[in-house]
Amino acid sequence: MDTKTWYMNPTMQVQLTLMGSEAVKEIFGHWVSPKTIFTGRLGATVFAVFVSFLRERKRAFILSDKVVERHAKTVAEHLHEYGFETRIWNGAVPEPPISLAEGCSREMAKFEPDLIVAVGGGSTMDLAKAAWILYELPGYDLKAVGPLIPLGLRKKALLVAYPTTSGTGSEVTWASILTDDAVSPPMKIEIISMEIVPDFAILLPEFTLGMPPKITAGTGLDALAHAVDAYLSSYDNDISDALAIKSTNLILKFLPRAYRGPNDREARYRMQMAATMAGLAFGNSQAALTHSLGHAVGKVFGIHHGVAVGIFIPYSIQYYSKASDKYVQLAREIGIETRDKVECLEKLVAKFQEFLLSFEVPYALKEHGITEEEWEKNLGVVAKHALEDACTFASPRPTSLTDIKKILEHAYKGEGIDF
Repeated sequence: MDTKTWYMNPTMQVQLTLMGSEAVKEIFGHWVSPKTIFTGRLGATVFAVFVSFLRERKRAFILSDKVVERHAKTVAEHLHEYGFETRIWNGAVPEPPISLAEGCSREMAKFEPDLIVAVGGGSTMDLAKAAWILYELPGYDLKAVGPLIPLGLRKKALLVAYPTTSGTGSEVTWASILTDDAVSPPMKIEIISMEIVPDFAILLPEFTLGMPPKITAGTGLDALAHAVDAYLSSYDNDISDALAIKSTNLILKFLPRAYRGPNDREARYRMQMAATMAGLAFGNSQAALTHSLGHAVGKVFGIHHGVAVGIFIPYSIQYYSKASDKYVQLAREIGIETRDKVECLEKLVAKFQEFLLSFEVPYALKEHGITEEEWEKNLGVVAKHALEDACTFASPRPTSLTDIKKILEHAYKGEGIDF
């Protein structure tokens, strides 16, 4: 089986790197987002009315997992009021493998929906995107999906997303993260196409109430990594910058409240807004090393995705600082006052380290149950997976396998990046 994805092609890697140069950004840009984002219970009702006029056959296939199936049932009941026939499929799992997307698409084909609805966290929404491709294009090789390859979706169905966590931003992005379990150890792969952005996103803070503290922290840190990397990425632009900064400030303010108060509706609402803004920001400027490193470490060592990428926020900032001083602007935007760049970097890194610790998330990987033996055994493959990750090409500082290994070693020990 071919384990290579489109972004592992050497020619494509060069093109991806060049896309982040200032010269290219001046002559090429894009902005992708859902057609409409509806918020709140009234917004959800307006959406149901609106979509009922768009779909002639009115058959909705609703994806969820067993934990949030109750929310899927709420969505189904709402769609029933406007003439839809529905089917709920609750087989979504965290970090879904390619084979599950194939199986889900076969279930879609049996029901023949003209509306696909994802109700859940990032994994459910990512699975829905991948299964949707296979429903529209049976037998298509998901690893061949790329940003410059037209798919011709929407001949059979539209896609809508109801996020039940506040972190991934998948409800507004053109990426789907799946697991390639054909390699050992398994690695995460990115399916990227402007055609898989959901047509509609529905933000209901009620769907996030009662989320356990650990999941609240993990998903919130994922959103923070999106926002910070979107701001510092070589693919940055003025529109994504504005959303990234607003999102960062909202997360710094409201994630602690949401963590302490599972039913704090204002905090949950603000975090939902922040996560979606961060999704729009990184969806249009890309996440970089926080995610390529976090993807590799999280998958190999079983660390929650949001925690894994969150851990790499301070390390990435330090690494980027040798090539870009945009971290100074970031510090200023989040209220850090300093006399010079050295103090600015120290205070900025310390702020994010302290933020991690406030959720009982150590920023040293060795404190996450990874033994030295396990670390040494897997370091090579983790570094290779991180280097080959699509996010790596958006790093404002060009990197290498040697540098990736050094970053990982420093992160394992909890040491600052000094090279």
